[in-house]
Amino acid sequence: MTFPLGFISVECVDIRMSPEVYGVVGESARLWCGFTSSDKTSELVSVDWSYRSSKGGPTFSILHYQSKAYPTPEETFKDRIKWDGDIGRGDASILLEDLRLTDNGTFSCVVRNPPDVHGNVPQTKLTVTLQSLSFKFSTVILLASLVFIPSALVSIILLIRMKRAIKRDRIRSQKLKKSPIEESRDCVYDDNETAPLHQSSLSVKQPNCLIRLCLRCVDDDDYEGDARSVA
Repeated sequence: MTFPLGFISVECVDIRMSPEVYGVVGESARLWCGFTSSDKTSELVSVDWSYRSSKGGPTFSILHYQSKAYPTPEETFKDRIKWDGDIGRGDASILLEDLRLTDNGTFSCVVRNPPDVHGNVPQTKLTVTLQSLSFKFSTVILLASLVFIPSALVSIILLIRMKRAIKRDRIRSQKLKKSPIEESRDCVYDDNETAPLHQSSLSVKQPNCLIRLCLRCVDDDDYEGDARSVA
């Protein structure tokens, strides 16, 4: 804005705040207020915070800042409001400690940086609830038990079943690859062929060594046939 000679150019300070802030009883809440000004900040910068209850009633000042913070002596927020800003960085935030349900309401921040004046007056709505950290932790545990633990159990069961199936396939494949000669090694008979002299080292013995006997019978038949043809 341009003025004739002898007049000072005046701009408006742009102020920004979070629309809503949520807190828990007994904890702290940071009420953010950021601002920009066309003029360089100095010790002349002043900040005023005010509050109006959600139940209605008048709006009253809770903190004034100029070079240092001057919290309100009002009993409602006495000893619970701390300055948490940095004027050089355009930050005029405050910290409200030991939150109570009666703190629910609307907070506003006004910044002045002469010759710039405050323009818009934004507001932040504070909502304080009874939710505690233990409740949050319990909620996380409940979600984990309902989602992650069952998934882990299903994965373990599937892995066990796959391992057993692979083992069965290997055993079946080994049995199919066994030759009759290998089967005949299950026992060794004497000349009378009445009883086996000893058992082989194989862990599984075929009943009565039938395969071995059949092989010997085939050999005997071949021998007798050859003898008859010679005669």
